[in-house]
Amino acid sequence: MALFVQKPVFWNTKHYTAPSGGFATSGYPRENGYGHEEWNNSPRLLLRRGNQRYRVFHTEGLGAAPLVEHAGQTFVFMTAAHNGIVQLVGIAGNAVGLFDERLQAQRQEIADKLSLQDLWEEAWAVTKVRRLHEDDRHYFMRNWKQQLHRIPSWICPEDYFCWFDEPVTLDPRTLDGAQKLLSTSASHTELDLALVGRIMDAVPEAQRGEKWTRLIDAIHCAPTEPLAASDRDALLEGGEPVTDLLTNIQARRGRGKFREDLLQVWGGACAVTGLACTEVLRASHIKPWAEATAAERLDSSNGLLLAANLDVLFYRGLISFDERGGMLLSRWLSPAHRQALGLPQPLRLVPDGVAEQLKYHREQVFQG
Repeated sequence: MALFVQKPVFWNTKHYTAPSGGFATSGYPRENGYGHEEWNNSPRLLLRRGNQRYRVFHTEGLGAAPLVEHAGQTFVFMTAAHNGIVQLVGIAGNAVGLFDERLQAQRQEIADKLSLQDLWEEAWAVTKVRRLHEDDRHYFMRNWKQQLHRIPSWICPEDYFCWFDEPVTLDPRTLDGAQKLLSTSASHTELDLALVGRIMDAVPEAQRGEKWTRLIDAIHCAPTEPLAASDRDALLEGGEPVTDLLTNIQARRGRGKFREDLLQVWGGACAVTGLACTEVLRASHIKPWAEATAAERLDSSNGLLLAANLDVLFYRGLISFDERGGMLLSRWLSPAHRQALGLPQPLRLVPDGVAEQLKYHREQVFQG
């Protein structure tokens, strides 16, 4: 099955395009004045292979996490702790971890392809870096070259790499009742689907762009089985570039299948309004995906294609639909809200199998 992890990274104030000289309490950043993850949002880490585009990024290792078994189906939620808060800074989906020593040659090849060697000047420009290396550039460069291959510790399709314009502050009490989220880069937490859903839901509407939507679709369609043994062998034996393997895995799985199926069922338009602007359409599960079976997550009869505002209302249980497609409104929607939203409006049709799933939504989700 897919692997979902929260991974802390070093805090950066330059939108992760270059080192910013932040305060570090431990690990590589404390010893060297910068962290390799500080380039995660840099355009320099965009890798092109023919018509395919991939994002290379860095975190510290995940210990004994089964990364090879979940290559191409790992979702990394990168968080940074500072000033007493924890913020979500980026998400990478369908990623391959490159930490295994048998993949060092591939990491080095990627570093060479992207000319990452040239990034040294951005690190050396940081006052703290020069101070920690006693203004000895020769000493700094020797360490830099030895560690360069560590920068590409992950790779994922560029379409599934979402870096936020504004970091998203996470409230641990809202997420899982915990008093504190992980904050040190030496640790990580494996997440269940319900918690993943709450983290995705914490992203403000203004930052839910096309990549956020793709990630939601990919999470919905996440595989339930580990990577095939033949693919694992191909990855570790280096028989083909990791980018080719990643492309093949994605092609076999079918990217965004749930959304694509709903676009076909609903003619590329909102199930309620008929709006045909794909940029604002969301693939909404009727039975929430955290409670759905693996088959239900992929079944188009368990979905509605909704405009973004209706998607939020449906997800929150503020609207639902009867067996004939008539819209039901929650008591929490005031007359003013209903008027402003132009509600109620019925479904344009009720496809086969949808009525049964709507019954679950009315009984278990709807706040009627």
